[in-house]
Amino acid sequence: MYVHIRDTVSVPIESIITMVHAKGGKSHKSPIHHYETLEYIAMVPEEQIKTYVVTDDCVYGSGISIKTLMRRIDEFYSIIKR
Repeated sequence: MYVHIRDTVSVPIESIITMVHAKGGKSHKSPIHHYETLEYIAMVPEEQIKTYVVTDDCVYGSGISIKTLMRRIDEFYSIIKR
């Protein structure tokens, strides 16, 4: 299963390590700085990033809120459990 994080970009749920609210940005106080060795792809302009999606090989800056992304993942798993 994939989760849609921007217009034509989806990532496999299994590859997601964590999702971080972007309020703190990429500063050293944010947990996102631990993933600086991964490739970084901003899906929207920096000021519009709401969530950082950390995968096995990349960090995506998404304009979709973490709440919406979690809801999409939860909806998928609720369908699977039926």
